[in-house]
Amino acid sequence: LRVVDVSDRFSGAFAARLFGDFGAEVILAEPPEGHALRCEPPFLNGVSGEDRSTVHAYVNWNKRSIVINHEDELADLIRSADVVITTSDSPPRPALRQLRNDAVHVCITAHGLGDSLTGCPGNTLTHSARVGWSYINGYRDEPPLSMPRHQGGVVGGVTGFITAAAALRRRDQGPSEHIDVSELEAFALTVHPWGVAAVYHDTGGTPGPSGGRRRGDPGPLWELADGRMNFGLADFHNWTEAMDALNLPELGRRQELIPDVGRHSQNMRDVVIGMAGTLPKLQRWDIFHQLAKLRCVIGVVQDFDDIGSNEQVAARNFLVETTIDGQSVRAAGAPAKLSPSPWQLYKPAPLFDEDRVAVLKPRTTTPRTTTPTPDDPSEGPLNGIRVLSFGQAWSGTFGTELLALLGADVVQVGSLHRPDVFRRISQQVPKGVVDTSRPQHPLNTQGHYNSVNLHKREITLDLRQERGKELLWQLLPKFDILADNFRPTVMPSWGITLEKLHEIRPGMIWASVSGYGETGPYWDYPANGATTEPMAGLSSIHGYEGDRGMNTGGLYPDPIGGYFVVATILAALAHRDRTGEAQRVDLSMMEAVTTVCGDALLEYDATGSLPAPGGNHHPRIAPHNNYQTADGEWLALATETQDSWERFAHLIGISDEKFATLASRKANEMRLDEVVASWCKRQNVDEAEELLSKIGVAAARVAPLYELYSRPDPHFEASEFIRGIEHPEAGKTWLPGRPWRFSAAKSCPIRPAPCVGQHSHEVLTGELGLSDGEYQELVDNGITGTLDD
Repeated sequence: LRVVDVSDRFSGAFAARLFGDFGAEVILAEPPEGHALRCEPPFLNGVSGEDRSTVHAYVNWNKRSIVINHEDELADLIRSADVVITTSDSPPRPALRQLRNDAVHVCITAHGLGDSLTGCPGNTLTHSARVGWSYINGYRDEPPLSMPRHQGGVVGGVTGFITAAAALRRRDQGPSEHIDVSELEAFALTVHPWGVAAVYHDTGGTPGPSGGRRRGDPGPLWELADGRMNFGLADFHNWTEAMDALNLPELGRRQELIPDVGRHSQNMRDVVIGMAGTLPKLQRWDIFHQLAKLRCVIGVVQDFDDIGSNEQVAARNFLVETTIDGQSVRAAGAPAKLSPSPWQLYKPAPLFDEDRVAVLKPRTTTPRTTTPTPDDPSEGPLNGIRVLSFGQAWSGTFGTELLALLGADVVQVGSLHRPDVFRRISQQVPKGVVDTSRPQHPLNTQGHYNSVNLHKREITLDLRQERGKELLWQLLPKFDILADNFRPTVMPSWGITLEKLHEIRPGMIWASVSGYGETGPYWDYPANGATTEPMAGLSSIHGYEGDRGMNTGGLYPDPIGGYFVVATILAALAHRDRTGEAQRVDLSMMEAVTTVCGDALLEYDATGSLPAPGGNHHPRIAPHNNYQTADGEWLALATETQDSWERFAHLIGISDEKFATLASRKANEMRLDEVVASWCKRQNVDEAEELLSKIGVAAARVAPLYELYSRPDPHFEASEFIRGIEHPEAGKTWLPGRPWRFSAAKSCPIRPAPCVGQHSHEVLTGELGLSDGEYQELVDNGITGTLDD
């Protein structure tokens, strides 16, 4: 498979790198001045150079470089390509007309093509502002806080890889597939459940699951003698023993706190006060292991020095070595383990134009393996692929939702006796969706669940009963993929192994998401998004500049795990189609999140400086910040190029020579922020955003997360990314959908999330040939059914 990377953004480069990681030949087609990321700091040992950027080293490995001096050279490359990746929202280059009928072109841009924002610059700062991240990050009464570094590019890149890999499965149908991917929309899917749920509950606003704290408030990161930790107190098992470990024995024997069910609603003030007194005397790793063995959800804040020496990281051989200008450095490895076909780093990022001779050699083509093509491309490129999902909460359900939105038939396996935790957020129908004209159940009307389970079917099975297990084993051979995000002990306890799955369905793929993966000393330790952020290093680089770091206002590891498990599943499908081998996908959320900030680990080795939070600033660009406006709103603003700076400077009347160049603006950033803040303080936020966007300045109002799903921004509604979806019990609500558009494999309307067991009769009678009487017997015995049976 040949991939031609014509990108000039992080997202496109990262998408292309993922193809290389999974074995494709990737050609980096560079302009004469070099790929844009060659100029991105930091640099090896602090010395700039075209081959010394740590960002280039991270996103351009597993590629070969050729400089394109003439359009004819690019046309020849595109003619030979199976996949072409671009990142420009300008009119397509003439060379793209050479794309073969069986090839795929994916264009990843800030805002997508054909959108009202098309052509407006955007980056992680403005994406964070538009999708609600900046609003819920940071401290109350302090400036909104962007997500760190290149997160918008990472998410846009993995989405681009996913869509292109999926499109390759229908390439025999022709014509060539052109895919439009929006970084902004893909990024919105990393935070939306909290906004949707708040609208369901009619709260009028939301700080997210972890935001809204004032500086100095206790948690979610607590000080210990030698560092900081996150404690998921409300979900602690073995409460009494856990409080003993924290030297709080009296609190451990309070009867109202001992059951984990209902602890969320208890007053934890005394626990908070007690922990603030005892934790500073305790050692973080001692407490981590003691409590994890008691099934308590906790995490240690690790910086990238800690990551490099962590025992779990070492046991799973997660870190890889590459080189920058000849110097060996460590980097984050595979976001998920794939076997028997492995992820591999086989080549460092290329030197400028180093592969010209090799790339221009006549290419010997080999007959490619054809894959089954979908009968109805309107269902999506994965039509014909079937997934049996034991996803729960967010990471597993979101990953399988992406597969469903790409056309796979996803059957979720639920339970009547222990429904998904996202169904159990509240014991009442949320007041924002109460409708006395229709039957409603609390379990079917929770915004968290309904926002991450679109386009699926659901059955219920009681796997405590032998008949329930028998039905599961009868269903398994009918599916291509088995997905779960249980603890690694659960599925094997049912007798599930890759060998057994291959025996009953040759070539089956089993994909699991867990906190730490299925191997290593932490393999059976509990984890969630709030504990994974610190464990993965993210909390050490997210936060206000000069601070020690903090958790995000959301639960970022869950959607990151979902995105990367889908990417790895698609690589596994391609391998399965070539070889017939069964595939095991083992995703550790800790590793996946370290991957999205993996350039920071590489930077530490390359520069010797420990990465720290940068706030809303950028290592190269200035101005790049959130500024308050006259109406009390906040405006994300960045001038990414010299041209955009000059237009901005002319607009607001800046002529000071110390701001004349990119380097001088960065050197005088504090003073520049004061000047820009003074101008913004006199502006209306919406008018300023519109004016700045027209002159090529990246600008975006910091939008409240709640607002996005109560009265969506017109551009989200016009692009149909956020649309009203009718649910049989919750009614019509605003929900985000597909952050991509296919030119050939058109997408069908999105179906709502299923009610509990909604499709049990349909699946069990249709798939297994059960009669209505046999099905009713299962219902009578509590093995399957719906809430109304």
